[in-house]
Amino acid sequence: MGNKRGSYGMYMFRQKSVPYLFLAPNLFIFLVYIITPAIMGIYYSFTRFDGLRDPVFIGLDNYVELFTKDPKFIDALLNTMKYVAVTIPLIYVISLVLAMIIIQEIRGKAFFRATFYWPVMISFIVVGVMWQWIFGDTFGIFNAILEKIGIGRIQTLTNPNFAWWGAVFIMVWSKAGYYMIIFIGGLLSIPHTLYEAAKIDGANTIQKFFYITLPVIKPTSLMVIILATMQVFKVYPMMVTFTSGGPYNATRFIVQHIYEAAFMGNEIGYASAMSVVMLVIVTIFSGINFILNREVD
Repeated sequence: MGNKRGSYGMYMFRQKSVPYLFLAPNLFIFLVYIITPAIMGIYYSFTRFDGLRDPVFIGLDNYVELFTKDPKFIDALLNTMKYVAVTIPLIYVISLVLAMIIIQEIRGKAFFRATFYWPVMISFIVVGVMWQWIFGDTFGIFNAILEKIGIGRIQTLTNPNFAWWGAVFIMVWSKAGYYMIIFIGGLLSIPHTLYEAAKIDGANTIQKFFYITLPVIKPTSLMVIILATMQVFKVYPMMVTFTSGGPYNATRFIVQHIYEAAFMGNEIGYASAMSVVMLVIVTIFSGINFILNREVD
């Protein structure tokens, strides 16, 4: 009897421990490369640290300097917030529209799906360089076409407004296809019986969209908004290769300011404080989305 209980106990232990063994490699990577650097970054944000000498604890001095003595940080932060506020709704709407088009029974659906998704496979650095060659003032294809048709060249990447909206455009262009795929999964999970019932009740296409589609894919929408927000907040390689943060700092975002402070100014502690501020903002934004999602339920 005792042997049977021991064997059963060992069997249950193995059954319960196997999932953790499969998760162990990912948990180790997450702990070493995500959690540990995050904790170190929070610690360094309270220190004066140049990456060479030992860090010196200075309390909240870095944070005080950020908001009282560094107007470039404030400008970069506000520029980033404005960029997020404009880009996220555009990514959401365009990727949802693309997904709704793709799930329809149309000819060449596979071709359109591949075409819409293709920009996702291009790295941010290549995206920035490619669109710089397209929108460049002196050598850009866009201006060359305008000159050919008799309109003449215009200011593009040397115009702050054009450069800023160009940055919005290429972010949406490069990422909408990725979130389109996520939305396709959400849309295909909607039971077709809901639409049939709505049709019997006399609902039109717009009513079906607002009263069936949007409520059912709400978890998918939340995931898309949070993922896209994190992606847009940390945009850096694309902006550096596209405009280098110019003109007149119009496309200079917070990640570029952090990078320059840490690796060009050797101010690791100060840059860590900026990273913590960005982390707090993204966390607050994600929390608000979760709360709003729960309230709607």
